[in-house]
Amino acid sequence: MATMDNDPLFTSLCSAKTLQSASEGFFDEFYQTVAQNFTGKSANWLRDVFAKQVPPGDEAARLRLIYDDPTVCFEVLGTLEHVRPVFRGKDAKFSWQRREQARKLLAEGKTQQALILASQAVMRAPERGVDDHIDQGMTLACALWTRAEVLLKALDGKKALVDLQMAAKAGFPVKESGEYYGRVAKCYALMNDPKRAEVSAKLFHQLSGFNDYALGRLREDLEDLRVLKSEAATATADADRKLPEVSGANADLPYASHKLALGGAREDTTKGRYIVAAQDLKPAEPIVVEPAVGACLYTKFFGSHCNACFAKLVAPVACPECAGVAFCSPECRDRACSGYHRFECHYLDLLIGSGMSVLCHLALRLVTQAGTPEKAIELGAELKQTLCAHEDRREPSDYFQRTLMAAFLLRCLQKAEFFGRRKTEAAEPTPLEAQVGGVILALLQSLQFNAHEIYETKISGEHRIDSAKVQYVGVGVYRTSAMFNHECYPGVSRTFLGTTMCLYTSRPFPAGATIPENYGMHFIRHPAAVRQRTLRSRYWFGCECRACQENWPLMDKLTDKPRMRCPYPDCDNTLNFPQKKDPKVKCWKCKRYANLENSLMMLDQCEDLYTKGAGAMADQRIDEAIELLSQGIALFHKLAVPPHKSTHVAEESLRVCFADKGSINRV
Repeated sequence: MATMDNDPLFTSLCSAKTLQSASEGFFDEFYQTVAQNFTGKSANWLRDVFAKQVPPGDEAARLRLIYDDPTVCFEVLGTLEHVRPVFRGKDAKFSWQRREQARKLLAEGKTQQALILASQAVMRAPERGVDDHIDQGMTLACALWTRAEVLLKALDGKKALVDLQMAAKAGFPVKESGEYYGRVAKCYALMNDPKRAEVSAKLFHQLSGFNDYALGRLREDLEDLRVLKSEAATATADADRKLPEVSGANADLPYASHKLALGGAREDTTKGRYIVAAQDLKPAEPIVVEPAVGACLYTKFFGSHCNACFAKLVAPVACPECAGVAFCSPECRDRACSGYHRFECHYLDLLIGSGMSVLCHLALRLVTQAGTPEKAIELGAELKQTLCAHEDRREPSDYFQRTLMAAFLLRCLQKAEFFGRRKTEAAEPTPLEAQVGGVILALLQSLQFNAHEIYETKISGEHRIDSAKVQYVGVGVYRTSAMFNHECYPGVSRTFLGTTMCLYTSRPFPAGATIPENYGMHFIRHPAAVRQRTLRSRYWFGCECRACQENWPLMDKLTDKPRMRCPYPDCDNTLNFPQKKDPKVKCWKCKRYANLENSLMMLDQCEDLYTKGAGAMADQRIDEAIELLSQGIALFHKLAVPPHKSTHVAEESLRVCFADKGSINRV
């Protein structure tokens, strides 16, 4: 692919966005302070020293340079010495206030508002015994007890039970409380588990002094809850959706179908390595189902989505120490807090305040979730073999800013004791720390070109298709999926279930064909000039796909008369769309006359399948729509070649259907 940059200013702006998402953050001030040294006698320091005196690919050495070179080291070290924990802590008084407000709203029948405030009470409540002046140190247990009551009113027995269990662990007096087991019985009733409900009811009876009247009232409540839950049940269980299964295992491409293979070579500077079809592929085949190597939420979703699995929060579970992130379950919380979050927890607000982009956070996350410096170095080496960084083409100033960011993130790791308890408070890295810093610097370059935005489908109305809208919630990195090359006419549709990426074919591919993805610039929505400018500046390549070479029109200008394939099996030529009065056309390649009447009739069948598929979508019969649309698309590609308006509409409709198979957020 061509690589000439004809818009260096736009390229610089695009690159800067992948490093800093907030210009008001203090990192920009940090850079400007250090950059003041690049004047006078040191004006060419970036070009002659920083960019040239370190061997290519030795990121650890490049990082060490800014600690050692007298031109910049004093400002770098002076700033890094000031790194301190900055995070949103717990507040027992705030939790108590929100809990009381929630109880008042619940009494007024305002269940959803009560749930919001009760969740705030849980998030800000300190662990048992931290603040004995309020609730005798039982603020968290009280907050969970209150939210469980709200969840029962909302008929969510499963989450209410989780809160009751967490309340017990937080110190709620279970052994002396019949009311506790009464609530547990109600949870099981809502979960359609009558045996456990009855066991809990008997415990309630025992702890309430064998009060038969109270037991009778409880059993009436259990029956009422079962009826209410049955009436409130919905036909669609979005939370129970499963990942698709790919065909066979692939030894060379983890999480991919055995029908895929790796083409090209890393040494190829035009295309590198890319994914090809090892066998024929049909439309709508799942070909990759890949969990993220690492993923980070956008900060604006920290309060609404699980920090670990990206699930939409209903009853958030808090970190024991900070109130900056939330989790969907104790399991997600425990995995995060025993892994990556223990190193990020006390520095989260500092990281956000720096103005760094989510890609910087992702680079840090890949290191913190590795757990140890040695494992982080090993992961960095693996990813370096997979992800391109374009180090040799990066401007010295851009490279230097990323090196400064790596130094800042490394300092946060030092302070968070990722390397254990240090013998000194100085910011200069040890050889092991410098290696980890080099991993971060390499990731700050490669994630610019290889990270994927993770989305969910937001449904705001009764019709799950008409009211659906894509909502991007974070970014992730995927080893196998990063191997797909771009074309402006994509061959796959991408969807996510949590942080797991699912790729489906959107059209057929013969064995040996390249399977392209799309990096955001689809030919039906963006003219070629805009696509080329964006791809050159954002991803540093010029696209030479067919849609670009032939300058295919936008959707509203597309033809409904495609070029037809020569019907002779031994000829691969394409022919102009014939006049209906005379469907006979001479093929200039095989020199034979071809009667396209049958092909035109089959093209009408494609249109009929597309229409039926659209009807199935309108009726919310998603699986049927996928089957009809994929049949029509497969038939079209046997008869003709794109562009063709109806077929591209069908392929986009197929993408919408696949999105419905992923994460759903009903609002």
